[in-house]
Amino acid sequence: MAIKQKTVETKSKLIEVLTTEYKWENLLLGILATLSGALALMIISGNSLLQINENFPILGQGNNGVIFAWVLFAISVFGLILVIYPFFLPAIPELKKITWPTFSKFVDHSVRVLIFLFILTGVILLYNLLIIRLLGGIL
Repeated sequence: MAIKQKTVETKSKLIEVLTTEYKWENLLLGILATLSGALALMIISGNSLLQINENFPILGQGNNGVIFAWVLFAISVFGLILVIYPFFLPAIPELKKITWPTFSKFVDHSVRVLIFLFILTGVILLYNLLIIRLLGGIL
């Protein structure tokens, strides 16, 4: 009787490292993406605190610094999307379960909310005027 030997697949060490999820990688990516986005916006806005010197190789010539800042900003936005996306992933099936109101119900609820906001704004305005008059009389 012949015994079949199982073929063992050797996994690439690089693929193993790239597919392993580490505990703090999302937090680190979020912090780095936020900082790099802030730096990119400082360069793009022409802030006097952060400017690329004209003598700096490659980036200091012409519009290369601004182009670099826009590319850095795009990469940081992509990094933030990668960090935020897993938090919203479980919400997608729940959103599919929602039954949305008809147009008439939507208009009815919208009008009710607007009326409530106008009444609440009026009450706060009256309290504000009353407090100003009382403080004006006291002082």
